[in-house]
Amino acid sequence: MRQIVFFLLLISSFNISAQWFQATANSAIINNDIEQAREQAIKKAVKDALLFSGGAISSLQQVNQGVLVENKLMLNSGGEIKGLNIIEETEKNQLLTVTIKVNIVAKEQQCIGSQFPKSMVVSRFAMNVPQQTVDGQIYDLHKKVSETFFNQLSLSPNLFNIRRYIDTPLKLGEKYNNRNLTDTLKSLSAQMDSQFVIFGEINDLSVKFESKNSLLYWVSDPERHFYMTVYLYDAFQGKLLFSKQYRQKTTWQYGKEEYADLNSKQFWDYQYGQAILSSLAEANTDISQHIQCVVPKARVVAVTSDSVQINLGMKNGLQSGTIIELAYSSNFKDQFGIERQSATASTQAMKVVEAYADSAVLVTFDDYPLSNIQINDIATIKPIQ
Repeated sequence: MRQIVFFLLLISSFNISAQWFQATANSAIINNDIEQAREQAIKKAVKDALLFSGGAISSLQQVNQGVLVENKLMLNSGGEIKGLNIIEETEKNQLLTVTIKVNIVAKEQQCIGSQFPKSMVVSRFAMNVPQQTVDGQIYDLHKKVSETFFNQLSLSPNLFNIRRYIDTPLKLGEKYNNRNLTDTLKSLSAQMDSQFVIFGEINDLSVKFESKNSLLYWVSDPERHFYMTVYLYDAFQGKLLFSKQYRQKTTWQYGKEEYADLNSKQFWDYQYGQAILSSLAEANTDISQHIQCVVPKARVVAVTSDSVQINLGMKNGLQSGTIIELAYSSNFKDQFGIERQSATASTQAMKVVEAYADSAVLVTFDDYPLSNIQINDIATIKPIQ
């Protein structure tokens, strides 16, 4: 399949002076670990501040390496964040809320990908250990976890253009990471009209109850594991971009025969529910860091003699009047049967004349006929150098 590349011409000015931004975030206190909760809350707040300022989420790495001294985060001088102060911290119902002021220096050149929210779908997570759901009767926990993650990601429309929740099992994850993966993902991208796919697996929910003959059975709650793996796929390219394991172990506040209602506020307020939400928040941040500067791709969905329509639109940062230059590439197999790519740059300028929520129509300036472009070819947005 030929690959079509769109180069986006951007004309803007950049402010290189430092500015202070204020943000508030919270995090669950798990196993009385205040320091861990504070770290997670600070990272969430910094992420929000970076998004608002137009900074790169990769700058969160500075927070990981910083040292908190008397409510001030001491940071290295080479990054985008120049200072961070905690101005308020409150604790209530095992939830730590932190308000920060962070000093951010805008980069002279912003990563081009950050201007374009990525088209994405979230799939129902797999339950790899159904036998472990008997305790508490949490048979549908994997569904609640994936739905919750879908809702969390949908709250960041400046990063993610979440197009659909797939409420069916998919052949993805470690078990299906084989040579059929590429075909599975490319087929999925066409069906779901999106470039990226998020999938997850619940790997461990084990809990060990003490015997009723033990004193511990009556005086303390057991601990239960929550272990999941999250995957981020580029379905257009048919490959895995990112995966990470998230592990928690905290108090399970239900008896052995007691039913845990996953739809209740009580379940998510308990330490175990808060641990799950903490893992999902961490996965959200990790995916945001990984994908923010990725340049998005689109699929060509319609072609005429002088226009093309792609499946990226206003929700992806395109708007009427955007100037685009067209180039395309084609694939071929060499004498050894290996697929190669050759590119031919074009000097044609194109403009977005119609922008819809999830698609846009592009036309040439000089009515020059478009050639060798077909439906389902892949378009990429990049700046003109």
